[in-house]
Amino acid sequence: MKNLVIVANYNQKVEIETYLLQVLKEIPRENVVVVDDGSTDGSKEIAQRLGFKVIEHVKNSGIGAAIRSGLKYAIENKFEGVLISSSNGKMVPSQFPRILNELDQGPYPYLQGSRFIKDGESLQLPLFRRITIPILSVFWSVLLGIRMTDITCGLRAYKVNLLLDPRIKLDQDWLNRYELEYYLHIKFLRDLKVSMKEIPISIRYNHLEPTRRSKIKPFSGWWSMARPFVFLFLRIKD
Repeated sequence: MKNLVIVANYNQKVEIETYLLQVLKEIPRENVVVVDDGSTDGSKEIAQRLGFKVIEHVKNSGIGAAIRSGLKYAIENKFEGVLISSSNGKMVPSQFPRILNELDQGPYPYLQGSRFIKDGESLQLPLFRRITIPILSVFWSVLLGIRMTDITCGLRAYKVNLLLDPRIKLDQDWLNRYELEYYLHIKFLRDLKVSMKEIPISIRYNHLEPTRRSKIKPFSGWWSMARPFVFLFLRIKD
């Protein structure tokens, strides 16, 4: 099948070249798109120099906006599946073929990465996140009626045709930040009744300096993750 790896990038000059070279060992260049969300540190130019297709945002709009641009590229170019990745090197490209093969061959159109199931791992995950992620995952599991262990893990893969359902409305400004990922969780699992499977993956923090391990801001970032529940369950947004 024709799958696309979407690499979202914002100011990851320190990590992006090593990471993209690792991706190239596993995935053909034409099956990768880098979405640069208004970087100012030269990381966009590194991706271009390495010959990747780069979608440029004039200004920084947020991870949701970056993923949305990648999803639109996948739809327009008739890719059948997507895998969502970041450019900071926390994800392990050698695992991508296994994930995409399962998306191709298996019965699940939606695969969610997890660090907390058998064979998953997270190297030097910050203590605060190690405590809060399982708690949030239980909360989400109860609300959506499906067991999840790692709701905040950004490594996901799903069939592009899910996005063509009229109940999915990607072009909403409020989905520009972390909201989009959780919006899709709710839409896929609650509204479309999509079958989802958690798959073991590795996330590495050990190569990152402490100040570069997360771009999530303590209060606004967590609210950004939570408000899709508030907006959709109260029918404020659709």
